[in-house]
Amino acid sequence: MSVSLALPRAIVDALGPEPEREALEAILLFLLAEDRVSVAWAGDVLGIDRLAAVRWYTAHGFPYPDPSPDAVAEDLTFARGT
Repeated sequence: MSVSLALPRAIVDALGPEPEREALEAILLFLLAEDRVSVAWAGDVLGIDRLAAVRWYTAHGFPYPDPSPDAVAEDLTFARGT
């Protein structure tokens, strides 16, 4: 499912040449900071593997969190491709 959001032109312009990707990454970073999704899940949405997702997350200034048992289970699910 795809959803369209209306953003002020100034915001879209500030996001740069790939505003959709920048907005998606910002939303995923927010969800990660709120502990609502896992890094593996965010990586899957972005189309990158788990290690690349960890690098992406930490490159934005966030420490890689100590995962909860549920987050580890989710990471393993994505790693197995199931």
